[in-house]
Amino acid sequence: MTETTIQVRYPDLDPMGIVHHAVYPVWYEIARMELLQNAGFPWPKQHELGIDPVMVSLNLEYLAPVRYPGEVIIKSQIILAEPKKLKIRYECFSENGAVCNNRAESFHIWCRDMKSLNLQEAEPEIFAGLVEVVENF
Repeated sequence: MTETTIQVRYPDLDPMGIVHHAVYPVWYEIARMELLQNAGFPWPKQHELGIDPVMVSLNLEYLAPVRYPGEVIIKSQIILAEPKKLKIRYECFSENGAVCNNRAESFHIWCRDMKSLNLQEAEPEIFAGLVEVVENF
């Protein structure tokens, strides 16, 4: 599991003074990149190999508002790593960690040049590392 700290910015707010719902996917993108880096597959390596975890779906559940100023902690973990699929779970906590403000899951398909890719065949060491992250959680 990776914990990513994000500063809540004033431009993230809606007219009611809470973080706009469209900001959470951006935060989850930041957390996902840090998670994959910690799992041994950082973005520069993905870019070098031409491999992308293309997002197919993102399901979010809004539980409590986040306000400015402050920071949030995004806890993310890989919950499924298969040769062609990746699934990640996220939880967004207020800075004191007491309240889970939002949770989500994203589903990805491994692609190269926007075509489905079997990561286990294309990059067996990277795939094995991702599977190990899931198994050791």
